[in-house]
Amino acid sequence: MRHHTETTKRLVGLAGMLAFACSSVLSLAWAADPVKVNSLLAYPQSYNMKLVRVEGTVSHYRMQQFIGARSKLEKCIQEFAVADDTGTINATYATLCDTSVVMLRNGDRVTIDAHFSGILDVRSVTKN
Repeated sequence: MRHHTETTKRLVGLAGMLAFACSSVLSLAWAADPVKVNSLLAYPQSYNMKLVRVEGTVSHYRMQQFIGARSKLEKCIQEFAVADDTGTINATYATLCDTSVVMLRNGDRVTIDAHFSGILDVRSVTKN
């Protein structure tokens, strides 16, 4: 009887780990699917502080540069709008100004990964 109980505990533990792994993979896959701008605007509470991917075209681009008070590093804040076929939303991309930063221009087609909080707080951007 004791052997049966230990085997059951192991199977339950394995099933729990498998369920956790599957849910983690599914949540990562969901974050990678592009979200339409009209969904963000229509259901902001559903996306609040979640990582989303948006594809669209850059417009209303502007950039601010400054030197960090403590770090003395040059910082770039790129502010722009992203438009897809359903709407337009504002985005901000704050980075250090170095040669690896993707600098945007009006008309660029982009895919961005961002946290949503009414605007897109961009974590990464890729020009398409």
